[in-house]
Amino acid sequence: MDAKVIGDLKLAFACDLYETVKAARKLHGESMFRHTMVESNGTMVFVGAFPRKDILEFPNLDEGFAAGLKTFNLVGVVTDGKSGLDLFHLGGMNKPFTSLTDPRGIVKILIDEPFTAFLRMYFEVRGIMMDFTRMTHDQFLRAVEGEVFKNTSFSKMHEASELLKALEN
Repeated sequence: MDAKVIGDLKLAFACDLYETVKAARKLHGESMFRHTMVESNGTMVFVGAFPRKDILEFPNLDEGFAAGLKTFNLVGVVTDGKSGLDLFHLGGMNKPFTSLTDPRGIVKILIDEPFTAFLRMYFEVRGIMMDFTRMTHDQFLRAVEGEVFKNTSFSKMHEASELLKALEN
């Protein structure tokens, strides 16, 4: 897999998740929170920040999964709420995620293999059919651009364009 592709995906994911981290920080002492990424056709994809002790109470937890846990963990979850769920240990650290001061702290702890598997399921639920694991960075950027045009209103694209212009100055 192209290192720039996984780097871009990690940074985008971390920036999105960091907004939830900042919101959780306002709830002093909160170390457990959920970041919903998408709900579609009865399937929900979210990331939970859980302490190790709480994850160890999950029923039927795989020993390999449990062995990789840190004190605080990001767990990717894909579920239809009926037939079960898929869990992905995305990474962990020994202090609460609310202690992070920017998204780069999240990028550093993400584990490539489970992160990639989780994102593949996320894209599938979203109806985005691109295999980013086989793309060059240029192919990936073109595919993302196509998805943005397909799924974004003109007013939102204009807002994004204005934001990018402001950031350039």
